[in-house]
Amino acid sequence: MASGAARTELMVRQRNATASAIMRAIVRQGPLGRKGLAAATGVTFTTITKAVTELIELGALTESARLRPQGAGRPVVPLDLPDKQRLVVGAHLHPESTSCGAFTLRGERTAWRTAPAKGRNQHERIEEAARLVDDVVTEAGAAAVLGIGVTTPWAEVHHGQPPPLVADVDRDELRAGLRERLQLPVHLEPNVRALAVEHYWWDGAGDDVLTVLVGRSIRVAQMRGGELVWDGPDAGGLVSHLVVPGSEYRCDCGQVGCVKATCTDDALLRRAVEAGLLPSGALQRDLYPDEDTEALRQLRQARARDLGRVIPLIMSLVAPAETIIRGRLGTPDEIEACIDAIRGRHRELVGREASVRYYEGSRAFNWPHASAALALDRYLAAPLEHELDRASRDT
Repeated sequence: MASGAARTELMVRQRNATASAIMRAIVRQGPLGRKGLAAATGVTFTTITKAVTELIELGALTESARLRPQGAGRPVVPLDLPDKQRLVVGAHLHPESTSCGAFTLRGERTAWRTAPAKGRNQHERIEEAARLVDDVVTEAGAAAVLGIGVTTPWAEVHHGQPPPLVADVDRDELRAGLRERLQLPVHLEPNVRALAVEHYWWDGAGDDVLTVLVGRSIRVAQMRGGELVWDGPDAGGLVSHLVVPGSEYRCDCGQVGCVKATCTDDALLRRAVEAGLLPSGALQRDLYPDEDTEALRQLRQARARDLGRVIPLIMSLVAPAETIIRGRLGTPDEIEACIDAIRGRHRELVGREASVRYYEGSRAFNWPHASAALALDRYLAAPLEHELDRASRDT
C-alpha cells in the first residue's frame, strides 16, 4: 500500500514539474505551440500534449487561433495564458500608506487601491492592510485570484535611533493576520526578494541577476535559472555587517565600518541630524528634498562612493551575470557616480567589466507590482496544485 501511495505522489510531482516548465516557458517567452514547448522545456512532445490538455481543462491555458506554418506541416496552435481569468495580487505596507493591486500573469494591472496608513499599532496596521487587500480581491474577482504576495519595508531591529516605524510589523503576526482574514494563499517575503522575482518574470532580466536594494537597510537577492538562490527565513537579505573599505563609522555591533552604519538611509539620516542639516524627528524621505542643499548632496555623494566600494565585494562573491541597483540614491548625477564607482572597483577586484545598472522605477504601483510577482513565482512552482486548490475553493 505504501508503495502505491509513493508512486502516486511521484506521479503528482512529475505532473506538477511538467506543468511548471510549461507555464514558466510561456510567461517568459510568450505564446508557444506544443512543439515549441517541447523544445523550450526538453520534455517529450507526448508528455507536453498530456500536460497541456490538463492545463486547458483547468483553465490555466488557452488556445489561440491557428497560425499557418512557414513551411510544410500542420498549423501551429499557440498556447497562452488566460487574460483576466487568472490574477495575482500584491500588497505593500509603506510607512505612510498601504497599497494593493491585482495583475494578470503578465504583470498588467487590473485593479488598484491605496490608502493612508492610519493604524497606530501593529494590530491596527495589519487589519487595515487585510481590509484593503480584501477590497481589491473582491473588485478583481476572488475566483480569478491565485494568490497574494505581500512586502513591507522591514528594517533591522533598531537600537536607539531612529525608532522602529509602525510599518515594521512582525512578519509572523502579519502572515497570521492576513491568512485569518483572506482565504487565499499568502506569500510573504523581504522586499528585495520581490524585486528580484519581478525583474525575472516581468522586466525581461536575464537568467542570473543580483538585485541590491538601498534604503533603510541594504538588502540583496539573486535569481539564477528562474529560482531565488538563497532560501530560508530572511534569506539573501541583510548585508549589514560587511565592512566597507575605508569607512570609519562605528556600528552598534561593535565593529567599525559596517554597511549598516555607513551606507543605509538610517545611517545617513542620523548623520544629517547630528550635523544639524535636518531636525530631530526627520524621516528618511527628508534626505531627498525638492529644495536640495549642498550639505545634503555631499552626504549622499559620500554614501554613493561607499556603495561603490562595498557592492563590488558582494558581486565578486556571488558572480552574477548582471547586477541591478534599486532604491533612492539621490540626483541622476549621484546615481551615475555610484554606478561608475561600482564598475571601477569591480574591474579592480576581478579584472573584468561588470554589467550593472540602476533601475528607474516610476510607476505609482511599483511595490504592489513586485509583491504580486511573489504570488506569480509561487504559482509557477506548482501550477497544478494551485489550480486544484482554486477549483476546490470555488466548489
